[in-house]
Amino acid sequence: MNRELEIFKTYKPVVMMDKNEPFPIQAMGCSVFRETKRSSSFPKRVIEIQKDTTDFVIEYAIWYDYDIQHLYELEHIWVFVAHDKQVRKIEGSFHGKYLTMASLTDGEPVLTEQTHPLVYAQPGKHAMLPDPRLVYVIPGWKESCLKQAGLDGVLIPELFEDKIHTNETLNEMIQSYIKEKFAFCPSMEFEPFLLGDDKLLSWEELKGIIPDRVNKQIETIRNHVFG
Repeated sequence: MNRELEIFKTYKPVVMMDKNEPFPIQAMGCSVFRETKRSSSFPKRVIEIQKDTTDFVIEYAIWYDYDIQHLYELEHIWVFVAHDKQVRKIEGSFHGKYLTMASLTDGEPVLTEQTHPLVYAQPGKHAMLPDPRLVYVIPGWKESCLKQAGLDGVLIPELFEDKIHTNETLNEMIQSYIKEKFAFCPSMEFEPFLLGDDKLLSWEELKGIIPDRVNKQIETIRNHVFG
């Protein structure tokens, strides 16, 4: 893990977040891929390693306690590193799919300090974008943070369906809580969120604590409602 931790730190993404964003990144669950393999945290995705151009790929699973419309959020950034240790390509999750994080000017990866990907998070929803101007083409980008805040209650992925449980009543509580506590108007001014290196975990470590974190948030919401 020590060797991999140095890799995680070297290529750690810098996520640009809206100044009014209510949800900080809590941790990143990190994995290194040296051969083609399916992602454990993003099961729809097979990470393909082209040996002639790529030495390894780092997957950063980015954990938030909330999305503006639901409890629990996990976004992803993939950093493709060439044999000369330079970043060859960056990809980021986007509403269940993924996009290439490339400059709209020349198609190259955007980096800070040579190795750290610079990406933008959609306000409240946290989908990854290479340029903040792309927020404006997402349907309902502002409404999701205001009148549609809390709309989805708690989303439970198959990965955790045996450890996190909900029902219609609880979903309604969560919907009301998120809208009351967190609804906001995006400023569309972005600033870097710098996650401490101590919050870089292995994916297995992060996976192990997610259910407990979600259930603690549910308990906080219950206490808020019932006093």
